[in-house]
Amino acid sequence: MARCRLCTSNDDQAVIEHLAKAMWDSRQGEFEVATPWDAAGPTWQWKFREMAVAARQALRVD
Repeated sequence: MARCRLCTSNDDQAVIEHLAKAMWDSRQGEFEVATPWDAAGPTWQWKFREMAVAARQALRVD
């Protein structure tokens, strides 16, 4: 059974990075040439990390 990374991780930065990359990858099907996360550039990576933080906050019950 898969574990919930959001619920079980003690490393918030790793969760944010994982979520940002997953969200980036999910959008790449819309483009003729997909850009890997590592080549996204600092601006796009920063923006997607911000969205990942917002998503994590929205899903957490603190």
